Amino acid sequence: MTAASEPARLPLSVLIRTLNEGDRIARTLRSVASLGAEVVVVDAGSKDDTAAIARSLGAIVYENPWPGFGPQRHFGEEKCSNDMIFSLDADEAATEALVAEIKRAFAAGPAKLMVVRKASVFPGYDKPWPLSFCHEQILIYDRRVARTGPNPNWDKLEIATAETPVRLRNPLWHYSTRNLNHAVTKAVYVGQLAADTQPARSSAGLTLRLIVEFPIAFCRYYFARRFFLAGGDGFAYAIVGAYSRWIRIALMRERARREGK
Repeated sequence: MTAASEPARLPLSVLIRTLNEGDRIARTLRSVASLGAEVVVVDAGSKDDTAAIARSLGAIVYENPWPGFGPQRHFGEEKCSNDMIFSLDADEAATEALVAEIKRAFAAGPAKLMVVRKASVFPGYDKPWPLSFCHEQILIYDRRVARTGPNPNWDKLEIATAETPVRLRNPLWHYSTRNLNHAVTKAVYVGQLAADTQPARSSAGLTLRLIVEFPIAFCRYYFARRFFLAGGDGFAYAIVGAYSRWIRIALMRERARREGK
């Protein structure tokens, strides 16, 4: 590639956390290659070729044992060379339309906070189903006014500006799970993490939620998030999504009862 054909460099660092993502990391890295941004991968000790693939595709790779979702992203924020950060997961891919929109935003003078839309892609699909629900999250941010908090259970930003975030129109594609087995395994892991790290709650209140959490969550996924548009696959993953919410409550209740709360 000649200098004339290389993408213009953006004052942006793409930050990606990984653990055993050798089957998916190349897709993620290639999706942002034309941004011309620095790419920083923080690997939690993969046993596969994740780190080697990332380095071969131009990423800067740091090793850091997994401390939880929030602390791992915060570690990565410290390693980035640019103040503007695009937090991307290894199971996500930026579309060409989103990359073009980000470039236009930086050409106009980037906002300190940008909301990115995520469209789910079920296993076995190449793209989101028509009219797919999009989750919205601030994923592009200036680390001088927004940093990831210390909670190991999630990576919520602590924001120190009243500036209204800019919403990008084009979504990225989120390949959250590899198959149903992976989806269920992930649900149990996240549920146990919540039970282990969140403040203890009363078992009485959790018992009530144990009864109502599953049907409410199922309706949210199947109807509000329009999983029904994906047919039988949508029904199956709405069930798994509801189970993910329910098992979190069940494990938290188990802990509360064990501790006599």
